[in-house]
Amino acid sequence: MKEILLTFLLITASHASRVVREHRCISPAGEDMCILQEVFYNRSTTDSVFPQNYSHIHIGSDTTRTFQSLVPLLDGQLFRELGEPQALELINVKLKTLEIPRKLVLGNFVDNSLREFWLEPGEMAPALSYLDLSRNEVSNLTNISSLVNLESLYLVGNDIEHIAPNTFAGLTKLKMLNLNHNDLKMIHGADLPPSLIWIRLADNSLESLDAVELKLPLLEYLDISNNHLTTLNGAELIMDKPNLREVLFGGNRFDLAMVQKVTELFQRHNVSYTLLDDTEDNEFMHCDHRSTLVNGVCVQRDQIPNSWLKSTGLSVLTVLVAALFGMVVRWVFLAMSK
Repeated sequence: MKEILLTFLLITASHASRVVREHRCISPAGEDMCILQEVFYNRSTTDSVFPQNYSHIHIGSDTTRTFQSLVPLLDGQLFRELGEPQALELINVKLKTLEIPRKLVLGNFVDNSLREFWLEPGEMAPALSYLDLSRNEVSNLTNISSLVNLESLYLVGNDIEHIAPNTFAGLTKLKMLNLNHNDLKMIHGADLPPSLIWIRLADNSLESLDAVELKLPLLEYLDISNNHLTTLNGAELIMDKPNLREVLFGGNRFDLAMVQKVTELFQRHNVSYTLLDDTEDNEFMHCDHRSTLVNGVCVQRDQIPNSWLKSTGLSVLTVLVAALFGMVVRWVFLAMSK
């Protein structure tokens, strides 16, 4: 009898300590979109009631204001509590555990603490077509191949050093892939899905790129800027890529002769190219002590042609003469004003 009474008291105390939080969409929001703020989801201590019948749910923290949300876990249960929206955004909410719901179509989980993710158990084919895991701590992409309907994948600013063979084997619909700002030293073009039309590999540590392996017949846009590449075969790169329209390849360790050869080839095939991008990322473009940045290319100092050195020297001399002239004029003006 005492044991039964004790169990009853524990259950009662547990229910009494739980908090019921009813969340409401902030305004303004669209008819199909609900923006939630100050969501503190902890299944052990909180019973949350969320708005229903919205196809797009956004939960995020705004560090510029006082709003903050903590959602360390997303799984099938929370997805159902949110009304099974087609699009779900959990941004800067300290998300650590991600079980991707099979009914989810768009997932945006940037600025969190994710290291790994997996697909919700079940038989239904995953509907996910757009996934953004940028600025997390992902290093392992083993589970990505199960997302067979994925069309856009963003993995910017993670801890990816290696991509195993067949990682993207099941992604026959993937069109856009962004791997900027990781630590890739090598990527095998043979392992990339031929459905890609847009790929970014900028700001990694790529030391080589086998253009022959890049069997991407639909490719239109390629960004390999700000890596450690020393060679680039333009002919092999554009081979079997009739749709190629733009290549970004500045900030590497090419010699000027090779760059000239590649750019002339691109011009003949109507492929636009960028050596020095106009984006803010190039404020951080730099070369090592053996090289100098020339027109967006890290050129070894002993390869810089004399003509460039002469023009650079003349430019510096012109600036010095102009500065000296300004100082003389200022001195004369001050002397006359006394």
